[in-house]
Amino acid sequence: MNNIDATSRIYILASIPGQGKTTIALLLKKYFRERNLKVACLQMDKGQFDVNSYLENDCYHYTIPLEAARTWEDFERWIPTGFDVYLLEITFAYSPKGMAYVDLFNNVNEVISYDLKDEWQKSAKNAVLDCMLNHYMITDGESEDSLMALWDLFHKRNVKVIYTKSPAELEGPYVNAKFELMNPEEFVYEEIKPRYQFPSGTKKAIAVGAFPAEYWDIYPDLKWYGFDYAGFMERFRKEDYDLAVIGKCMNKNLKFYDRPKNCEVICYQPSVYINFSADSKLKTQKDDFMEVFKRIKSKKPGSPIGSDEGMFGSSNNNYWTYRTHPDLDIIKKEGNILFCNGWILPQYLIRDGYLEVE
Repeated sequence: MNNIDATSRIYILASIPGQGKTTIALLLKKYFRERNLKVACLQMDKGQFDVNSYLENDCYHYTIPLEAARTWEDFERWIPTGFDVYLLEITFAYSPKGMAYVDLFNNVNEVISYDLKDEWQKSAKNAVLDCMLNHYMITDGESEDSLMALWDLFHKRNVKVIYTKSPAELEGPYVNAKFELMNPEEFVYEEIKPRYQFPSGTKKAIAVGAFPAEYWDIYPDLKWYGFDYAGFMERFRKEDYDLAVIGKCMNKNLKFYDRPKNCEVICYQPSVYINFSADSKLKTQKDDFMEVFKRIKSKKPGSPIGSDEGMFGSSNNNYWTYRTHPDLDIIKKEGNILFCNGWILPQYLIRDGYLEVE
Protein backbone atom coordinates (compact mmCIF):
# COMPACT_ATOMS: atom_id res chain seq x y z
CA MET A 1 0.00 0.00 0.00
CA ASN A 2 2.43 2.66 -1.26
CA ASN A 3 -0.05 4.81 -3.21
CA ILE A 4 0.43 8.32 -1.82
CA ASP A 5 -3.29 9.00 -2.41
CA ALA A 6 -4.41 5.90 -0.51
CA THR A 7 -6.74 6.46 2.42
CA SER A 8 -6.12 4.82 5.81
CA ARG A 9 -7.78 4.82 9.20
CA ILE A 10 -6.27 6.64 12.17
CA TYR A 11 -7.34 5.99 15.78
CA ILE A 12 -6.55 8.60 18.43
CA LEU A 13 -5.82 7.34 21.97
CA ALA A 14 -5.64 10.34 24.30
CA SER A 15 -5.34 10.78 28.05
CA ILE A 16 -2.73 11.32 30.78
CA PRO A 17 0.07 8.84 31.60
CA GLY A 18 -0.74 5.63 33.41
CA GLN A 19 -4.21 5.03 31.98
CA GLY A 20 -3.31 2.19 29.60
CA LYS A 21 -2.92 3.86 26.18
CA THR A 22 0.13 1.77 25.24
CA THR A 23 -1.64 -1.41 26.34
CA ILE A 24 -4.61 -0.53 24.15
CA ALA A 25 -2.35 0.34 21.21
CA LEU A 26 -0.62 -3.04 21.44
CA LEU A 27 -3.94 -4.87 21.74
CA LEU A 28 -5.39 -2.96 18.77
CA LYS A 29 -2.25 -3.69 16.77
CA LYS A 30 -2.75 -7.40 17.41
CA TYR A 31 -6.46 -7.17 16.55
CA PHE A 32 -5.84 -5.49 13.19
CA ARG A 33 -2.85 -7.65 12.26
CA GLU A 34 -4.97 -10.75 12.80
CA ARG A 35 -7.18 -9.28 10.08
CA ASN A 36 -4.20 -8.93 7.73
CA LEU A 37 -3.96 -5.16 8.08
CA LYS A 38 -0.62 -3.38 8.30
CA VAL A 39 -0.45 -1.23 11.45
CA ALA A 40 1.80 1.65 12.54
CA CYS A 41 1.97 2.99 16.10
CA LEU A 42 2.47 6.75 16.40
CA GLN A 43 3.35 8.98 19.35
CA MET A 44 4.09 12.61 20.06
CA ASP A 45 7.71 13.20 21.09
CA LYS A 46 7.06 11.62 24.46
CA GLY A 47 7.76 8.46 22.44
CA GLN A 48 11.32 8.46 23.73
CA PHE A 49 10.03 6.86 26.94
CA ASP A 50 7.93 4.18 25.26
CA VAL A 51 9.63 3.26 21.99
CA ASN A 52 11.34 0.19 23.46
CA SER A 53 7.94 -1.27 24.42
CA TYR A 54 6.88 -1.09 20.79
CA LEU A 55 10.18 -2.37 19.40
CA GLU A 56 10.10 -5.35 21.75
CA ASN A 57 6.56 -6.13 20.55
CA ASP A 58 7.52 -6.07 16.86
CA CYS A 59 5.67 -2.83 16.10
CA TYR A 60 6.28 -0.19 13.51
CA HIS A 61 6.79 2.93 15.63
CA TYR A 62 7.03 6.57 14.57
CA THR A 63 7.35 9.81 16.51
CA ILE A 64 5.22 12.62 15.08
CA PRO A 65 6.92 15.95 15.87
CA LEU A 66 5.13 18.93 17.31
CA GLU A 67 5.31 20.92 14.08
CA ALA A 68 3.06 18.28 12.47
CA ALA A 69 0.28 19.34 14.86
CA ARG A 70 -0.01 22.81 13.29
CA THR A 71 -2.38 21.90 10.44
CA TRP A 72 -3.96 18.81 8.89
CA GLU A 73 -1.71 19.25 5.84
CA ASP A 74 1.40 19.34 8.05
CA PHE A 75 0.19 16.24 9.86
CA GLU A 76 -0.36 14.21 6.68
CA ARG A 77 3.07 15.22 5.38
CA TRP A 78 4.69 13.64 8.46
CA ILE A 79 2.73 10.36 8.44
CA PRO A 80 4.68 7.56 6.69
CA THR A 81 2.91 5.83 3.81
CA GLY A 82 2.35 2.10 3.56
CA PHE A 83 -0.07 1.26 6.39
CA ASP A 84 -3.76 0.45 6.59
CA VAL A 85 -4.22 1.56 10.20
CA TYR A 86 -2.46 4.15 12.38
CA LEU A 87 -2.72 4.28 16.17
CA LEU A 88 -1.74 7.67 17.65
CA GLU A 89 -1.05 7.97 21.38
CA ILE A 90 -1.38 11.48 22.79
CA THR A 91 0.08 11.90 26.26
CA PHE A 92 -1.10 14.79 28.46
CA ALA A 93 -3.89 15.37 25.98
CA TYR A 94 -5.26 18.36 27.95
CA SER A 95 -1.93 20.21 27.98
CA PRO A 96 -0.91 22.77 25.30
CA LYS A 97 1.25 20.32 23.36
CA GLY A 98 -1.18 17.43 23.62
CA MET A 99 -4.15 19.58 22.67
CA ALA A 100 -2.30 20.81 19.58
CA TYR A 101 -2.50 17.25 18.22
CA VAL A 102 -6.03 16.56 19.45
CA ASP A 103 -7.26 19.74 17.80
CA LEU A 104 -6.73 18.15 14.38
CA PHE A 105 -9.39 15.51 14.96
CA ASN A 106 -13.14 15.33 15.40
CA ASN A 107 -13.19 11.79 16.80
CA VAL A 108 -11.04 10.86 19.79
CA ASN A 109 -10.84 7.84 22.09
CA GLU A 110 -10.29 8.99 25.69
CA VAL A 111 -8.55 6.30 27.76
CA ILE A 112 -9.48 6.16 31.46
CA SER A 113 -8.49 3.66 34.10
CA TYR A 114 -11.66 2.16 35.59
CA ASP A 115 -10.68 3.04 39.15
CA LEU A 116 -10.64 6.77 38.25
CA LYS A 117 -13.90 6.94 36.33
CA ASP A 118 -15.87 8.59 39.15
CA GLU A 119 -13.37 11.40 39.67
CA TRP A 120 -11.81 11.59 36.23
CA GLN A 121 -11.87 15.35 35.68
CA LYS A 122 -10.20 16.09 39.02
CA SER A 123 -7.59 13.34 38.59
CA ALA A 124 -6.70 14.35 35.05
CA LYS A 125 -6.50 18.04 35.92
CA ASN A 126 -4.23 17.42 38.91
CA ALA A 127 -1.98 15.07 36.95
CA VAL A 128 -1.46 17.57 34.15
CA LEU A 129 -0.83 20.47 36.53
CA ASP A 130 1.58 18.39 38.59
CA CYS A 131 3.63 17.52 35.52
CA MET A 132 3.42 20.81 33.66
CA LEU A 133 4.33 22.81 36.74
CA ASN A 134 7.40 20.60 37.28
CA HIS A 135 6.39 19.55 40.80
CA TYR A 136 7.83 22.63 42.51
CA MET A 137 5.85 25.56 41.13
CA ILE A 138 2.78 26.80 42.96
CA THR A 139 -0.51 25.86 41.30
CA ASP A 140 -2.47 29.07 40.98
CA GLY A 141 -5.97 29.82 39.79
CA GLU A 142 -4.76 31.33 36.53
CA SER A 143 -2.99 28.10 35.55
CA GLU A 144 -6.05 26.05 36.46
CA ASP A 145 -8.36 28.30 34.44
CA SER A 146 -6.06 28.02 31.44
CA LEU A 147 -5.93 24.24 31.78
CA MET A 148 -9.71 23.96 32.05
CA ALA A 149 -10.06 25.95 28.82
CA LEU A 150 -8.02 23.22 27.12
CA TRP A 151 -10.08 20.54 28.89
CA ASP A 152 -13.27 22.08 27.51
CA LEU A 153 -11.76 22.35 24.02
CA PHE A 154 -10.86 18.64 24.14
CA HIS A 155 -14.40 17.61 25.05
CA LYS A 156 -16.08 19.69 22.34
CA ARG A 157 -15.38 16.89 19.86
CA ASN A 158 -16.84 13.39 19.61
CA VAL A 159 -15.13 11.60 22.52
CA LYS A 160 -15.46 7.85 23.01
CA VAL A 161 -14.50 6.81 26.54
CA ILE A 162 -12.41 3.62 26.75
CA TYR A 163 -12.04 2.14 30.24
CA THR A 164 -9.05 -0.03 31.10
CA LYS A 165 -8.60 -2.64 33.82
CA SER A 166 -12.35 -2.95 34.20
CA PRO A 167 -13.49 -5.58 36.76
CA ALA A 168 -16.98 -5.66 35.23
CA GLU A 169 -18.56 -6.06 31.82
CA LEU A 170 -19.27 -2.71 30.15
CA GLU A 171 -21.03 -1.46 27.07
CA GLY A 172 -18.76 -0.21 24.31
CA PRO A 173 -15.01 -0.83 23.98
CA TYR A 174 -12.94 -1.52 27.09
CA VAL A 175 -10.06 -3.59 28.45
CA ASN A 176 -10.98 -6.09 31.14
CA ALA A 177 -8.96 -7.20 34.15
CA LYS A 178 -7.41 -9.99 32.06
CA PHE A 179 -6.03 -7.40 29.61
CA GLU A 180 -8.44 -8.51 26.90
CA LEU A 181 -9.73 -5.93 24.44
CA MET A 182 -13.51 -6.00 24.23
CA ASN A 183 -15.69 -4.56 21.43
CA PRO A 184 -12.76 -3.04 19.48
CA GLU A 185 -15.00 -2.39 16.47
CA GLU A 186 -16.61 0.45 18.44
CA PHE A 187 -13.49 2.63 18.68
CA VAL A 188 -13.94 5.90 16.79
CA TYR A 189 -11.54 6.81 14.00
CA GLU A 190 -10.91 9.15 11.09
CA GLU A 191 -9.49 8.79 7.61
CA ILE A 192 -6.12 10.10 6.52
CA LYS A 193 -3.93 10.24 3.42
CA PRO A 194 -0.32 9.74 4.59
CA ARG A 195 2.32 11.58 2.54
CA TYR A 196 5.78 10.82 3.94
CA GLN A 197 8.09 8.33 2.23
CA PHE A 198 11.42 7.45 3.83
CA PRO A 199 14.67 7.54 1.89
CA SER A 200 16.43 4.17 1.85
CA GLY A 201 20.11 3.83 2.71
CA THR A 202 22.57 0.96 2.60
CA LYS A 203 24.79 1.88 5.55
CA LYS A 204 25.55 -0.91 8.00
CA ALA A 205 23.98 0.44 11.20
CA ILE A 206 23.85 -0.71 14.82
CA ALA A 207 21.88 0.69 17.76
CA VAL A 208 21.38 0.25 21.49
CA GLY A 209 18.87 1.60 24.01
CA ALA A 210 15.78 3.66 23.13
CA PHE A 211 16.26 5.41 19.80
CA PRO A 212 13.91 6.84 17.15
CA ALA A 213 12.69 3.74 15.32
CA GLU A 214 12.65 5.70 12.05
CA TYR A 215 16.29 4.70 11.63
CA TRP A 216 15.01 1.20 10.86
CA ASP A 217 13.05 2.50 7.87
CA ILE A 218 16.06 4.39 6.58
CA TYR A 219 18.53 1.54 7.21
CA PRO A 220 16.52 -1.71 6.94
CA ASP A 221 19.46 -3.92 7.99
CA LEU A 222 20.00 -2.05 11.26
CA LYS A 223 20.97 -4.32 14.16
CA TRP A 224 19.35 -3.35 17.49
CA TYR A 225 21.00 -4.70 20.62
CA GLY A 226 18.06 -3.81 22.83
CA PHE A 227 19.54 -2.86 26.22
CA ASP A 228 22.43 -5.31 25.97
CA TYR A 229 25.16 -2.71 26.34
CA ALA A 230 27.88 -5.32 26.79
CA GLY A 231 27.03 -6.93 23.46
CA PHE A 232 26.74 -3.56 21.79
CA MET A 233 30.10 -2.36 23.12
CA GLU A 234 31.83 -5.48 21.83
CA ARG A 235 30.56 -4.66 18.34
CA PHE A 236 31.08 -0.92 18.88
CA ARG A 237 34.82 -1.43 19.40
CA LYS A 238 35.22 -3.53 16.25
CA GLU A 239 34.16 -0.64 13.99
CA ASP A 240 32.78 -3.08 11.41
CA TYR A 241 29.77 -0.84 10.73
CA ASP A 242 29.11 2.58 9.19
CA LEU A 243 26.76 4.12 11.75
CA ALA A 244 26.20 3.54 15.47
CA VAL A 245 23.18 4.99 17.29
CA ILE A 246 23.54 5.28 21.06
CA GLY A 247 20.02 5.49 22.41
CA LYS A 248 18.64 6.62 25.74
CA CYS A 249 18.40 4.56 28.90
CA MET A 250 17.41 5.21 32.50
CA ASN A 251 20.95 4.76 33.83
CA LYS A 252 22.26 8.32 34.09
CA ASN A 253 25.63 7.04 35.39
CA LEU A 254 26.38 4.97 32.28
CA LYS A 255 29.71 5.96 30.71
CA PHE A 256 31.43 5.01 27.45
CA TYR A 257 35.22 5.08 27.30
CA ASP A 258 35.58 4.02 23.67
CA ARG A 259 35.22 6.39 20.74
CA PRO A 260 35.28 4.93 17.23
CA LYS A 261 37.78 6.58 14.92
CA ASN A 262 36.38 5.67 11.54
CA CYS A 263 32.61 5.29 12.02
CA GLU A 264 29.75 7.75 12.39
CA VAL A 265 28.06 7.95 15.81
CA ILE A 266 24.76 9.59 16.76
CA CYS A 267 24.34 9.82 20.52
CA TYR A 268 20.95 10.44 22.18
CA GLN A 269 22.38 10.14 25.69
CA PRO A 270 25.19 12.73 25.77
CA SER A 271 25.91 11.90 29.41
CA VAL A 272 27.72 8.71 28.34
CA TYR A 273 30.55 10.99 27.19
CA ILE A 274 29.83 14.39 28.78
CA ASN A 275 29.61 15.20 32.49
CA PHE A 276 26.66 17.34 33.53
CA SER A 277 25.75 19.11 36.72
CA ALA A 278 23.07 17.41 38.79
CA ASP A 279 21.49 20.78 39.58
CA SER A 280 18.24 21.62 37.79
CA LYS A 281 17.41 25.19 36.94
CA LEU A 282 14.29 26.58 38.60
CA LYS A 283 11.63 27.78 36.18
CA THR A 284 10.82 31.28 37.38
CA GLN A 285 8.13 32.23 34.88
CA LYS A 286 4.76 30.75 34.10
CA ASP A 287 3.24 30.38 30.67
CA ASP A 288 -0.46 30.61 29.97
CA PHE A 289 -1.38 27.17 28.66
CA MET A 290 -3.89 28.46 26.11
CA GLU A 291 -1.40 30.98 24.74
CA VAL A 292 1.22 28.25 24.29
CA PHE A 293 -1.36 26.16 22.45
CA LYS A 294 -2.18 29.07 20.14
CA ARG A 295 1.50 29.71 19.40
CA ILE A 296 2.05 26.08 18.40
CA LYS A 297 -0.88 26.28 16.01
CA SER A 298 0.08 29.62 14.46
CA LYS A 299 3.86 30.12 14.64
CA LYS A 300 6.56 28.78 12.32
CA PRO A 301 8.49 25.76 13.65
CA GLY A 302 11.47 26.99 15.64
CA SER A 303 9.68 30.10 16.93
CA PRO A 304 9.48 30.38 20.74
CA ILE A 305 6.37 28.71 22.09
CA GLY A 306 6.91 29.85 25.70
CA SER A 307 9.10 32.10 27.81
CA ASP A 308 12.73 31.01 28.07
CA GLU A 309 12.47 30.77 31.85
CA GLY A 310 9.08 29.10 31.79
CA MET A 311 8.07 25.46 31.71
CA PHE A 312 8.02 25.38 27.89
CA GLY A 313 11.35 27.15 27.41
CA SER A 314 13.19 23.85 26.95
CA SER A 315 11.27 23.38 23.67
CA ASN A 316 12.32 26.73 22.23
CA ASN A 317 14.58 25.26 19.56
CA ASN A 318 14.50 24.45 15.84
CA TYR A 319 12.85 21.09 16.51
CA TRP A 320 10.30 22.07 19.15
CA THR A 321 11.48 19.13 21.23
CA TYR A 322 12.42 18.93 24.90
CA ARG A 323 16.09 19.79 25.44
CA THR A 324 17.34 17.30 28.00
CA HIS A 325 20.37 19.19 29.32
CA PRO A 326 19.89 22.97 29.66
CA ASP A 327 23.64 23.67 29.44
CA LEU A 328 24.18 21.84 26.12
CA ASP A 329 23.18 22.91 22.62
CA ILE A 330 20.30 20.97 21.08
CA ILE A 331 22.85 19.54 18.61
CA LYS A 332 26.60 19.38 19.18
CA LYS A 333 29.21 17.82 16.89
CA GLU A 334 32.51 16.54 18.28
CA GLY A 335 34.58 14.88 15.61
CA ASN A 336 32.60 11.93 14.28
CA ILE A 337 30.11 11.97 17.18
CA LEU A 338 26.86 13.92 16.87
CA PHE A 339 25.21 14.61 20.23
CA CYS A 340 21.42 14.97 20.11
CA ASN A 341 20.28 16.77 23.25
CA GLY A 342 16.68 15.74 22.72
CA TRP A 343 14.55 13.33 20.71
CA ILE A 344 15.65 14.66 17.32
CA LEU A 345 14.32 12.57 14.47
CA PRO A 346 16.61 11.36 11.68
CA GLN A 347 14.38 13.18 9.19
CA TYR A 348 15.57 16.44 10.77
CA LEU A 349 19.20 15.31 10.78
CA ILE A 350 18.94 14.49 7.08
CA ARG A 351 17.26 17.80 6.31
CA ASP A 352 19.90 19.81 8.18
CA GLY A 353 22.88 17.98 6.71
CA TYR A 354 23.96 16.03 9.79
CA LEU A 355 23.09 12.60 8.37
CA GLU A 356 23.64 11.35 4.85
CA VAL A 357 21.59 8.51 3.44
CA GLU A 358 23.75 6.24 1.29
